[in-house]
Amino acid sequence: MGRVARHWSARIAGVMAGTVLIAGGTAGVTFAAETGRASVAAETYEPTVNITNNFAVVATTHPDTVGCNGYKVTGKGTSVGKPVTSATWTQDEVVCTATIPGKYDIKGTATMIEADGDKLTISYTLSAPLTADTMVYPSGTFKIIGGSGNYAFVGGSGKMNARVNLLDHDHVSSSLLGDIQYLG
Repeated sequence: MGRVARHWSARIAGVMAGTVLIAGGTAGVTFAAETGRASVAAETYEPTVNITNNFAVVATTHPDTVGCNGYKVTGKGTSVGKPVTSATWTQDEVVCTATIPGKYDIKGTATMIEADGDKLTISYTLSAPLTADTMVYPSGTFKIIGGSGNYAFVGGSGKMNARVNLLDHDHVSSSLLGDIQYLG
């Protein structure tokens, strides 16, 4: 008799546990169904820096043919996006092939100047594999290092990607994706 009682007690406990799991699972589904797209979208990351740059470059041989074995590169073009809506882009960089084995090592600065004179200046570090291909896709990071006007007291950082055709220096592009903080 005690054996039968334990058997029924175990069954009842199993049924109760199953009921709790089903009820809890249904409550979770109900909550999920009540959660609208607006609240999910509110949790989606929105970068405060999202800038596309299109420019032409001029490359000259870097004087350090042993330690760098690369190029000095200057560029001029345009920038569009946010927070910079429309600006001129100027850059100055050094591209070395001897500092990281098998890679382009790119370090530079760029300034975006809006029509009203507001300036945003970044520094960047990129790299890309050395290949025989004429298309190069450097990637890395940027850091906001200064500015003037609306960008007088800002900081921030993010990811930077570029697209370079080594045979077409007139059509280079890069993108900045990250965050800007207003510190002043």
